[in-house]
Amino acid sequence: MKLSQKLTKESVSPYFDQWAALAEELSSLHQKRSSGTAPLMLQGLDLLKELLAHCNGEVIPMNGKERIQFIAQRPNNYAAFRQLDELFSEMNKKIASKRIRLKNGS
Repeated sequence: MKLSQKLTKESVSPYFDQWAALAEELSSLHQKRSSGTAPLMLQGLDLLKELLAHCNGEVIPMNGKERIQFIAQRPNNYAAFRQLDELFSEMNKKIASKRIRLKNGS
């Protein structure tokens, strides 16, 4: 499948929809200072890795590997949650940018 077909809104929006649901739950847990965030964080991290694989490595956030390592090492940490949330936000922007470039033929 061509990259332009993989980056359609329809093909990537399920990843962001799933993350939005997870992020809402994680945010609530962090507000309650719950220590049970690790399973959901690891689920979110797996979701990000699936999204990266879906994009064939063509769209990668700045310092992505290091940030993913940070998250994996500290899944109960609020800073790790913020990093994961930012990674999804950056991926969304980078995918939109790549989609426009592919559409314009550059």
